[in-house]
Amino acid sequence: MAKTQAPRFSERTLQFIQKASRQKKADWLEKNREAYEETLLEPLKHLASKLKSELSPLASGYHFPQKGIGRLKRSANRALETGFAYKDWMSYTASRPSGSRFDHNPSIFFMINPGDEEGDTVLLAGGLYMPSSRQLRAIREAIAEDASAFDQLFASKSFRACFKGGFSDERISTRSPRGFDPNHPRMNWLRLQGFFVWSSYSKRDFSSAQFSDQVVTDAKQILRLNELLEDAIRGKLVQSTVKAEPSKLLSRLDGIKVIQRKMDF
Repeated sequence: MAKTQAPRFSERTLQFIQKASRQKKADWLEKNREAYEETLLEPLKHLASKLKSELSPLASGYHFPQKGIGRLKRSANRALETGFAYKDWMSYTASRPSGSRFDHNPSIFFMINPGDEEGDTVLLAGGLYMPSSRQLRAIREAIAEDASAFDQLFASKSFRACFKGGFSDERISTRSPRGFDPNHPRMNWLRLQGFFVWSSYSKRDFSSAQFSDQVVTDAKQILRLNELLEDAIRGKLVQSTVKAEPSKLLSRLDGIKVIQRKMDF
């Protein structure tokens, strides 16, 4: 008996989102449900299921949504504001639930955005994009005290193969943060207002039957970063850097064989 082929994204996925984003009638999606499920919803569900099955043993407490994902329809207020019934992007997020109204935990973030002006149509990001003031202060203090744990992570071969260059400087302050030495050697990181990494995928990768495996491999590296950020927020990062043995998660995820990419965006 032939093996059933798993749902997969394709160029049609991007085309469908673009077409949906131009629609003004709220019933358009229902009339095009078959194409929606085939090109977008089912591949996204497959990816979400893969992330949950592969990462749950490594990411204790993480929530990997399996229901209510793939929603293209805008809220009534947003549709009224923009004049269009559907979003021009699609995303999926996994993280540990936060018990606070103000704090967000480090996450794994996958996004499809066909209209991205810089050509980053499909990307995977991780870390903490918008930390609360409390979290921001804690991470900065940990970096100011000893940033070697982040240095080691960003220098590791397996991490660099997925995310080059360390923290993104997309969200960075023009001034030195209050309470920190403006001449601190880590001021380039201390000025950051978000601590995250991201990488885009080629159209070839996105359409590949192995795409979900590649995202899982890259997401495992994000877990390494998220653990360091969580330790920093809890004030445990500096303590952990003096231990003789690395954490079990970091050691298990380091050295993972990565899938090489060919970029064509």
